[in-house]
Amino acid sequence: MFRVLILSFIFIFTFAAQGISSVSVQDIDREFESVPKSREDLLQTESMILEALEQSGNSESLSWRLARTYYALGKRSEEEAGKEYYQRCMARANQAIELNNRSAWGFYFRGVCQGKLGEIEGIWNSLSIIKPLKKDLKKALEYDPSVSHGGPHRALGVLYLKLPGLLGGSVDKSVDHLQQAVAVGPKYADNYLFLAEALYEQENYQTAKVTLKVLLKVVEGSNDDTADAQQVREKVKTLMEKIDPWIESQATHAQ
Repeated sequence: MFRVLILSFIFIFTFAAQGISSVSVQDIDREFESVPKSREDLLQTESMILEALEQSGNSESLSWRLARTYYALGKRSEEEAGKEYYQRCMARANQAIELNNRSAWGFYFRGVCQGKLGEIEGIWNSLSIIKPLKKDLKKALEYDPSVSHGGPHRALGVLYLKLPGLLGGSVDKSVDHLQQAVAVGPKYADNYLFLAEALYEQENYQTAKVTLKVLLKVVEGSNDDTADAQQVREKVKTLMEKIDPWIESQATHAQ
């Protein structure tokens, strides 16, 4: 009788403990993807992932999701705090890769967070990271080009656009990668914005303008009135104001 009571208590305690808090990957993604996505929302996502890690132990899927959260927090933070978040992002991405050496998400976030740290330090102080950064993004591309809505293509496109030719930059390579990013992630605004910027640098003004018009439709179709969406519209306006005089100039010369 005593043994039955003990087993009953163990059974009840085990299931009660499991019921106290059970954070699923779906819950985490739902919280991360909610809009508007403020810094406070991201800190809530971080707490959920840390809780899930405590419950289940290390996993690739939780590690890269934490890297993703730190990347987003880094973008919303001042420089010093941003550096700290990008370093945390790289550490969690490394963990994802250790758990799965074909983790596209792990390689992707290790690459983009390393790139963000390079931006903060300045390109000439970050020459040593260019080669490993490209390697990580190409690994992500090899394992799954669809992560983060064409993220590996997008990140490589931006990298080739920002790098001076002396360091391997290429507008043509940038346009090629960003066109592929759009093909993989046709509803993701940044793919179009960066492609339009690359087309502008390529002096392909008409196609850049068409790309911006498609981008506006994507933003309007999302019914997204967040600060991010408003920021995209402002960037579109600024780039249009740079493109239109060139188009008019080409039309004048053609006459």
